[in-house]
Amino acid sequence: MRYLILLCFGIFLYAGDKIVLIGNQNFPVERLKESQIKQIYLKRMRFIKNIPIIPLNYTARDPLRKFFEKHLLHMSSMKLSRYWMREHYLGKRPPIVQSSVESAIVFVKKIDGAIAYIPYSKLPAGVRILYTLKEKP
Repeated sequence: MRYLILLCFGIFLYAGDKIVLIGNQNFPVERLKESQIKQIYLKRMRFIKNIPIIPLNYTARDPLRKFFEKHLLHMSSMKLSRYWMREHYLGKRPPIVQSSVESAIVFVKKIDGAIAYIPYSKLPAGVRILYTLKEKP
């Protein structure tokens, strides 16, 4: 019950803030399409212009992750869990998990090809906005 309350509060919290997908200044493209992002986060697309792409995620119960999964990947946590169980047997691993937005930002700034979604309100200098996610009605 406690997690449900936190999840609902977190989704409400992020619903008022745009979510942006960021990469560092050396990222090989200026923008990504929603379909490309979904392919990257499902590890179906692993390179752009011969640069390995490293998608970052947050813990399974993080409200920001739930928001991202619902509004961009269009998948529930249960559906994603089943997807990664199948992919595990093909040798694929899910995106790297970061414990906070701040740690994801540091990772993106330091590692070429890394991408992460963050609230627009936490957007730092020195990164490139690759996509802006607005909540869908």
